[in-house]
Amino acid sequence: MTTADAQARAGFTRDLRSLADFLDAHTDLPVGAFSCFDVVYFPSGTDEAQFEEVERVAGLLAALPQREGEHYVCQHRIGRAAYRVVAIPEETRARHRALMSYADNLRPERPANRLTRGKEA
Repeated sequence: MTTADAQARAGFTRDLRSLADFLDAHTDLPVGAFSCFDVVYFPSGTDEAQFEEVERVAGLLAALPQREGEHYVCQHRIGRAAYRVVAIPEETRARHRALMSYADNLRPERPANRLTRGKEA
């Protein structure tokens, strides 16, 4: 599994605290009424290894792993913030890659708005 070493982890948590301090110090910056913050860990490896990692971390969190669509997840939520572990099966990732392979070939019409009004696409 690819996880942060102790130094990278300490830097990450320091950055989280700094972001919270920054938002507290800049009360003029908008934060949405329904804003949320999730730290997400995606285990690597085979489907079986990913599912085992979700179950291992669920045990550490005293949480039950569950299905969210085709994903297998566990989480620890504190208000509007959460630590989540998400396993995405290879078949699901392959379908997503296939779908995204068409992304450059599809160009939906853009409605005129104040940013594009009077400009040609």
